[in-house]
Amino acid sequence: MSNQGETSPTIHQMPALAAEFVQVCKGNGVNLDYLPRTLPLVDKLLNGKRAEIPSELKAKYVWWMTAYLGEVIRKDTGGSWYDFDGRPMLNVGDYQADPMAIVTGLIETGKGIDGDVSIESTKAYCEMISRMQRVWLEGTVLGTFESMTALRTSMTSDAKLAGTIVAQSQQAIKTAKLTFDESLDFTSESLEGVERIMTKLQKQEPTLTDEQISELSKLWGVYVGEVIRRYYGGQWALVDGLPDVALGGKHAAPVTKVRKRLVGGATENLKYYFTSIMKVLSSQQSQ
Repeated sequence: MSNQGETSPTIHQMPALAAEFVQVCKGNGVNLDYLPRTLPLVDKLLNGKRAEIPSELKAKYVWWMTAYLGEVIRKDTGGSWYDFDGRPMLNVGDYQADPMAIVTGLIETGKGIDGDVSIESTKAYCEMISRMQRVWLEGTVLGTFESMTALRTSMTSDAKLAGTIVAQSQQAIKTAKLTFDESLDFTSESLEGVERIMTKLQKQEPTLTDEQISELSKLWGVYVGEVIRRYYGGQWALVDGLPDVALGGKHAAPVTKVRKRLVGGATENLKYYFTSIMKVLSSQQSQ
């Protein structure tokens, strides 16, 4: 553990530092499990010890609490640590979290600052980050639709299926950004980002189980299908248990197409599939 004047811990040490803090808290009769519900316990401990922490130990407590708060946020949002000029930050999507700034403020003055927002506790900060991530995901999925109700109605008359499509779409956007650094927005251009993701996933394909391939096919197939639906029209339906987009009496089968892309490679290009989908469906109908 570093003290002031020593080299600061790296982002790779954050999980270990959080684990150290968990042990420190356990010694004080506080059991932590990395869930947001435990943060009020951290705040209570912090408030009780703030005046007792010697100045030479403040850096240690800042790192401990930064690591724990960051790990709670990371697990809650699916985010990841990254280094910003030696400062541990969290990428949580369309917003970057700075747990160190909050913890430092809480320890020194009892109040953390994020931009122009005053933060009263680690719990409040975690809730703010989670809320901002939800706003980002919901806003991206909503796009130009005036409300979530309008979007769901345009998707399908099956409320349960509409909920599945919305949830899968949000997960695709989140995974694309946090895992692959790709920003998706349901435009045809965003399929180029999906193609890059497919290329990376295809390299993993020999090690993937059939169940994993099926889950990936559904996740990205729903996103591709929603891009098709928003551009060409149509509605979602369940076909043989899989979400599918009905267009002109035919089905686009985006989940099946993504599976072919994962297994078959770049010859199953998704951007080409999108641009030629109406022609392909028309030829199927005439057969």
